[in-house]
Amino acid sequence: MPQKSSAYYALQVQTADASSIRYLYLKPHTDSSEKAGAALFVAGLGITYDESILTELFEIFGAVSQVALHQSKTSALVVFASPSSLKKALRTAAANKALTITFKEPTETFGLKGWVEQHKAKTPGNRVLQQQLDEWMTQWEAQESQRQSAAATDAADEGWTVVTKQRGRKKNTDSGGTSVGSVAGAVAAAAKSRKSPKQLLDFYRFQARDRRRDDVLELQQQFEQDKKKIADWKASRRFKPY
Repeated sequence: MPQKSSAYYALQVQTADASSIRYLYLKPHTDSSEKAGAALFVAGLGITYDESILTELFEIFGAVSQVALHQSKTSALVVFASPSSLKKALRTAAANKALTITFKEPTETFGLKGWVEQHKAKTPGNRVLQQQLDEWMTQWEAQESQRQSAAATDAADEGWTVVTKQRGRKKNTDSGGTSVGSVAGAVAAAAKSRKSPKQLLDFYRFQARDRRRDDVLELQQQFEQDKKKIADWKASRRFKPY
């Protein structure tokens, strides 16, 4: 069993059921302040040690006026009300006497298991992430629908007919009979018949040139069709020129 390591004294601490034993390493804290003679530096703390546990543990040797836990939570500074309490703690450690302490039930997981749970909380996985995204999208769509409904209501109150994009077959009228979608075929035909008079033909030179070119192409196509028709008649012996 470790008792003294250079300037440190090893104090044996065990739980009430003796299921766990830990050695705390003690040495007087040297400082120029007036509390230097009553300050004890404690190293080798467990992850479950806090100010209240250290106060309960070292009050066995005398009144404790202050406990300062280091940021790493592996060491602390215990200040006694009297220097005699510090000497008593060092004598107990030198005599290799074990102290018994009762720990409170932890409210959170410590050690490797706690680190794994923290990692899982930061990276929940694709399934949880997809669920969170679906919930967010559902809330956003509900808010967007409310916003659009409110905007449509305001526009209707002002006398406007709201035109909206519909999925599937387009609607021609809304519930009030007002045309809001595509124009009916009969209406489109009537509008086409009311167009302006025909444009003047051959008004520009390029129009006359294009018309003559189209006429020549049409005659060539007709000539080829006639030649093919005569060849078909000859092949079927129905062609009798005399």
